[in-house]
Amino acid sequence: MKKLISLLLVLVMVLSMTACGGSKDTYELRCSTNLAATSTVGQGLAKFVELVNEKSGGKINATANFGSELGSQAEQVAMAKSGDLEMVCAAPGTGPGAYEGAEQLMLFEFPFLFKDNDHYRRVMKATEGQVNEIVAPLGFTAMAGMSQGSRDVLTTVPVTCLADMEDLIMRGPNAVYISMFESLGAAGITMDWNDIYPAMSQNVCQGCEGSPSSLHASALEDNGKYLAITNHIIACAYMFFNTKWLESLPADLQAIVKECAAEAQAYQEQIDDADQTAALEAMKANGVTVTEIADIDAWKAACAPMTEEYLSKGPQWQAFYDVLTAVE
Repeated sequence: MKKLISLLLVLVMVLSMTACGGSKDTYELRCSTNLAATSTVGQGLAKFVELVNEKSGGKINATANFGSELGSQAEQVAMAKSGDLEMVCAAPGTGPGAYEGAEQLMLFEFPFLFKDNDHYRRVMKATEGQVNEIVAPLGFTAMAGMSQGSRDVLTTVPVTCLADMEDLIMRGPNAVYISMFESLGAAGITMDWNDIYPAMSQNVCQGCEGSPSSLHASALEDNGKYLAITNHIIACAYMFFNTKWLESLPADLQAIVKECAAEAQAYQEQIDDADQTAALEAMKANGVTVTEIADIDAWKAACAPMTEEYLSKGPQWQAFYDVLTAVE
């Protein structure tokens, strides 16, 4: 009888432990972006991490890395794809768009395609489903697209008109930017965002482009003292989750992750416009000469042939272009 009772007690303990430990106690959510922590996207990511840790009650342990802490954007995207990260916050064109079958995501960073920042945000929200269709074969789930603001040209020499771009070496993150610079008479060179500062200081390139917030967050005005207001591109960053990890979560935690991503997106949108204005003023205070480009129509005309060139690359380009431009 004693043996039977002992066996029953052991069985009860095992069943009790199984019931308590049937689901994983804590899920790791390692996030990264190649943008600075002080950028608005960096702040949006930090808010997401904070919200997840709070709302999951410790069931998800979310952490974030910024800048080049985990390597270049391409390396961070590869880590998220392989499962060495659970999420990467990256530009769609330079991130997943670097992989075969997703190249059309570069259209998000096409010159003079979108009206303004508000229009761009509407486009991101309206096309998230199509973005997910494109990145699903890569093992990603996309959500919470965040605009990085309208981008301008920062250089080590004055640029006041299109002719001043002639023969400058300009940094761009992917092929679309290189094509744009070549259309404008400059030469393009590809490098990670975090390599721009030393490249400009050593005259490897004479300029780059980005929103005032992104430029100032990386202190790029230390070397580039001339900012041409061109608003040529509006870029964004999505949260790209490793789909296997996301789907491994219980339904309630998946819902929390999605809820927190949406709240972080709204937070970043709320702070971005004011941050762009403040960053521009800070750059001026740091000695940057700001020029409004008067011949911007010439810049647009110079870039126009790019559209036909890229749309001829395959039907997926035209299809995604039609999706993006259909949003008012």
